[in-house]
Amino acid sequence: MNRALYKKDVSILIPNMLAEGMYARVYFVVENSEPLVCRLEDGVVFNTGLAMIMFYADPKVGLVNNIIDRVVEAGLYSYWISFRLNLIKLSSHKIAIVHPLDRYYSFNLYHMQPAFYLLLMGWFLSVICFMVQLLYNCVVNKRV
Repeated sequence: MNRALYKKDVSILIPNMLAEGMYARVYFVVENSEPLVCRLEDGVVFNTGLAMIMFYADPKVGLVNNIIDRVVEAGLYSYWISFRLNLIKLSSHKIAIVHPLDRYYSFNLYHMQPAFYLLLMGWFLSVICFMVQLLYNCVVNKRV
């Protein structure tokens, strides 16, 4: 792995969870928060590898499948993984901010709030200019 990190003449495949843990522990990151290794962005190479063994005719198989589906769909599994990674980051006592801009980013109305404030200020400014122009025209027309 050190050869892939520093000499960059070999490629390695490691599980996604191990890579995320290494990023959290700042092993794959330089001092200026640049990543040392490149990721494969297209496709899944390795799943989590978690398995639960149950008998085929067990009456609780349907219930367990239903619970697993609900946990994954509710995002609890992703939350547990991110929570574990945040604990690893905090325990490493190092800061690694790696957020490339080519990934998906949740952009909502909270991020657009300054734009709406600027729009509102522009409207007020245009209304004030319009009122000043009307008052100026009324004053000029009374003089003539």
